[in-house]
Amino acid sequence: MKAAFLLLLCAIGAPAMAQTSSWTPILPALCDSRWAPSAALLPSGASALIAGGYSYDAGSCLATADIYDSAKNAFHRARGRLTYPRDFATTNVLADGTVLIAGGYNTTLGSLPTAEVFDPQTEQFHVLASQMSKPRELFTATTLADGRILLAGGFNTHRGRTLATADLYDPQTHAFSQIPGHMQEDRFGQAAVRLRDGRVLIAGGKHWFVGKPDRFSATAEIFDPATNSFRLTKSPMSVARDRPTATLLADGTVLVAGGQNGDAGPREVEIYDPATDEFHTLPHLLGAPRMAHSAGTLPDGRILLVGGWSPAAHATTATTEIFDPAAGVFTSMPALPDSSHDLALIVFPDGLALAAGGKKVEGGKESSLATASFLKPAQH
Repeated sequence: MKAAFLLLLCAIGAPAMAQTSSWTPILPALCDSRWAPSAALLPSGASALIAGGYSYDAGSCLATADIYDSAKNAFHRARGRLTYPRDFATTNVLADGTVLIAGGYNTTLGSLPTAEVFDPQTEQFHVLASQMSKPRELFTATTLADGRILLAGGFNTHRGRTLATADLYDPQTHAFSQIPGHMQEDRFGQAAVRLRDGRVLIAGGKHWFVGKPDRFSATAEIFDPATNSFRLTKSPMSVARDRPTATLLADGTVLVAGGQNGDAGPREVEIYDPATDEFHTLPHLLGAPRMAHSAGTLPDGRILLVGGWSPAAHATTATTEIFDPAAGVFTSMPALPDSSHDLALIVFPDGLALAAGGKKVEGGKESSLATASFLKPAQH
């Protein structure tokens, strides 16, 4: 009865929203609670996919998916289901409008080498015959200029260690192939972004092997698709960062923010300059330390940073802030209704920001969230 009621609620539409100055809860919310789901803005520009994730309510990873319709400000459950329930998987929208969902973690199988494609027209998932060379979770998947996907690093539960290997996915052949070379360092929880010239910056993360202490990384490397090779950047970051975000700015530089370094969460923020191949630290600090947070680019070029985990407080945070590249400063924004990390953040072309799901830690209790909210900040 409860499940049928939730499905009915998810199908009910709600009035469209105008510009908002605070995060406004979406009711009804997600049809399932989801920590670390896969999320993507669909090609229509008006809807988003939020798939899989881990549910503390179910005690397992999920195969279900939700579709958010920004015109109705409402969710409905996707008709299809993931072939493999998974969390911490990556999503990339392909040129034909379908969405590649790769890797991640499965409650029963551990790290996954499998991938599947979501078709927005039919709302169905189709598993691929080809698989990645290694099972991987908490890796990066970056769309190259020619449409191929670079899938790099990650953690492999079957080997109990981080990876330095990388694969390329070719949408034309629907196949994965391993890159002959390796990254300069094995890492998971890193950030990655494609630069204007087509190369890929991969920064930070953590090294981990069973029985060995964690080692947080301050290094960064560049993948060159012309040579299929990796090299370290001229300079490392000023501090080690596990689970940071890396966001391309309008001038071609990259904002690297947040992350964890042991029990500390650095508030210092860095800019990577491809022209000099170096990082430099900004004079202004993050308003709040955060790792495993989410970042999105607003239509006016400012960067929205949402939620995350506060290493110093050992708790999730509901704080949000906006970085203005022109001024080089951060401005605090209204807090989320719920603190969470590894939540889905989607920024729509009109500036609407959707925050959904994630994991909340409060009073020592862990829970996955089904809550969702939206913010539509004034644009510059």
